[in-house]
Amino acid sequence: MLTGANQTEDGAGGADLLRRALDVEPSGDHTAHRILSAAYEQAEDFGLRRFTIDEVARRVGISRVTLYRHFPKKDALLDALLMREMRRFLTKLDTVIDAQPTSEAKLGEGVLFCLEFLRGHRLLSRLLRTEPELILPHLTTKGGPIIAAARSWIARLIRNEVTAGRIALPDQDVEMLAELLVRTVISLVISPETVLPVDSPEGRRRLIELYVAPVVASLRPGS
Repeated sequence: MLTGANQTEDGAGGADLLRRALDVEPSGDHTAHRILSAAYEQAEDFGLRRFTIDEVARRVGISRVTLYRHFPKKDALLDALLMREMRRFLTKLDTVIDAQPTSEAKLGEGVLFCLEFLRGHRLLSRLLRTEPELILPHLTTKGGPIIAAARSWIARLIRNEVTAGRIALPDQDVEMLAELLVRTVISLVISPETVLPVDSPEGRRRLIELYVAPVVASLRPGS
C-alpha cells in the first residue's frame, strides 16, 4: 500500500511530466528537429544501452560539438525525445476525443487510440522486447509518476463531461475510473499476449462496444 507521502510524490511527479511534455513549445530549430528524429531512429535500431551521441551526430551529418550545442549531454537528448513522444501522444489523443459527439464515443475512441498508438509504437515495442529491464520498472513497480500523469489527464476529460452534464459521476469516483482505464491500457501494452481482440481495428472496436460503452452509458444522468 502506498503511503500518503508516496501518493503525494507520485502525483507531483505525474503533474511534472504533463507540464514538461506540454508547456514547453516544440523547438522551431530545424537542426534540433533533425537531431531528435535521428535519436529516435538510433534508439529504435540499437536500443538505449548502445545509444551513442556519435552515431546520432553521424546520422544527422553534423559534428559532435554542434549536437552538444543543442543537447549538452546524452541524458538531455533522451529526455527531449521522451517529451516529444509524450507530447505527440497527448495532442493526438486530445484531437481524437474532441472530435467525438458523445461521452461514450469520447471514452471509447480515446481507449481505442491509446491501444493502437502504444501497442504500435515501434520504439516502445522494441524496448519492451529487447531491454525490458530499462523500461518495465517505470510502468510497474516504479510506475507511480506515469500512472499519475495518465490518470490526471483522463480525469480531466471525464470531469469535462461531468461539467457539461453529459455524465453523472461523484468527483471522488472520477480518479478511480480514470486509473482503472489507465491500468487496463498499460497492462495490454506491457503484456501483449492476450485473448482479448486488440490486434485488429475490428477486434478493438468490438471490445470497446461490449465492455467500455455500456459503462459510460450507465453514467448518463438519470440512468
